[in-house]
Amino acid sequence: MVGVQVVGMSACPCAMETARELIAKERRDPALVKILATLPTITHNQRNTATLLVEVHEGHPIEADDLIEIVEGSLSAPTFGVLKRGDEGALVLAAHKNPKFVEDVVRAVLTKLLDRYKDMPDDAHLTVRSESEESIHRHNAVAERTTTMGELRIPYRKRRRPRGKDG
Repeated sequence: MVGVQVVGMSACPCAMETARELIAKERRDPALVKILATLPTITHNQRNTATLLVEVHEGHPIEADDLIEIVEGSLSAPTFGVLKRGDEGALVLAAHKNPKFVEDVVRAVLTKLLDRYKDMPDDAHLTVRSESEESIHRHNAVAERTTTMGELRIPYRKRRRPRGKDG
């Protein structure tokens, strides 16, 4: 197995939706409600640790840098050691434009993995885990899936199956 563990950021979609509803109720302004629907709304952020493990098969190399890119691209936003103030604001805005639950992160990693490694054997095993350190709850949220490339491809194969005479 080859794997990576990436720390990034996730923004809570549920709190975002609730905040929009509260603001709309408070203001009772239909124009404001329309505007709010187009903008990212306040929510709480989480430090998300996402782990991806991929079984390596001969002739199908796996690069850790590629796995890091897949995982970082599946989070609401990446994290950085040092940022200037303007960059911090841009990063928070990017995360809030891309809110995700832990299960959304897992699905995104698996989808990107399918896209990147199209020729990986069906029996290659994968494990993806996403854990959000909750900022407003006393608990963390976790989602995990262990599967094979073949199992992931089943829905795609069904969609692409040629239709017979009867449709």
